[in-house]
Amino acid sequence: MFASGNENASTSKLATLSIRFFQPWPALRDVIARIYTHESPAVEVAAPRWLIVPDGEIKLIFPFEGDIACTIGDTTRRHRAARVILSGMRTIPGRLEFPQGVSAIGVIIRPEAVYRLIEIPHHELMNRTLDGEEVLGSAIARTWADEWLNTGSLEAQVERIQAAIHARLNTVASRVRREPEFEHAVRRLRQSSGRVRIDALAHEIGWSRRHLARRFQEHAGVSPSVLGGMLRFHAVYKQLRNVATGSGLIYDYYYDHSHFLKDFKRYTGVTLRRYLRESGHDYGRLYIPDD
Repeated sequence: MFASGNENASTSKLATLSIRFFQPWPALRDVIARIYTHESPAVEVAAPRWLIVPDGEIKLIFPFEGDIACTIGDTTRRHRAARVILSGMRTIPGRLEFPQGVSAIGVIIRPEAVYRLIEIPHHELMNRTLDGEEVLGSAIARTWADEWLNTGSLEAQVERIQAAIHARLNTVASRVRREPEFEHAVRRLRQSSGRVRIDALAHEIGWSRRHLARRFQEHAGVSPSVLGGMLRFHAVYKQLRNVATGSGLIYDYYYDHSHFLKDFKRYTGVTLRRYLRESGHDYGRLYIPDD
C-alpha cells in the first residue's frame, strides 16, 4: 500500500540511494499512477548506467539537484537540474546516468490520461526525453521549475507539483475533449496486463479496430497491440525482480518460453541470463513498487 497525503509509504534503498513513494491526491488518481522521490549522492550512482525497461507509462521528472543523462536507442540526452523533463512512451530499453548524484521527483502519468495534460500528438514523443519547455511551453515550464525549486521539503514539493498538474488539467480541459472510450480501452489493457484481444476491445467500446488504432497513436503514441505487448511483458518482468526465475508465471502471459525470451531481449536489450547476472543495475527494481 502507498501512504496517503505526504506520508512516506515505503522506501527502497541501495547503499545510500533512497526511493520514496507517495500517493497521488484522490482527484488525481485517474491521471497519476504514483509519485516517487529519488535521492542519492554522486559517489553511489555516478558509475552505473541504470537499465530502464519500457513500462507503458509516461513520466514527468524534476531533478532539483544533479543532471540526468538518458540514453534511448542511439540517442543520449543530458537534462540539466532544475528543469522539468518529460519522458515519452518507450518501446525500447534505455539507460539512465546520474553523473553528479541526483535529488528528483518523478510523476508517473497513466497512459490513458496523458493526452489531457500534454497537448502534442504522442507519437511525436515516443522513445524520447524532452525538456519541459519543448512540450509545455517556456512560460509554464519555467514557472513550474521556479515554484518547485523554492518550496522546501520533499513533501512540500510533491504537494506543489500535484497542485500544478491539477491546475494544468483544468486548463487543458477547456481545449481538449475527453474520450472516455479511449480511456476505457487503455484501462482494460492495463487491468488485463495486455491479454485482452484488440478486436474484442474495439467491439466493447463500439469503435472499429482501425479507429481504435488511430486514437491510440494520437493519444498514447503507440498502437493498442504494441501497448498490450509491453504490458504483458511487464507483468512477468516485475516478478523477475524478486525471484531467480519467472518460468511458472510466463505461461500465464506467453504461448511458450521462446516467445517470452524474444520479448525479454527486445525490451531489456540483454538476454535473461545476463539480466539476472546484472540486475543490480536495473532502475525498475527501485522505482517500480511491488504490487
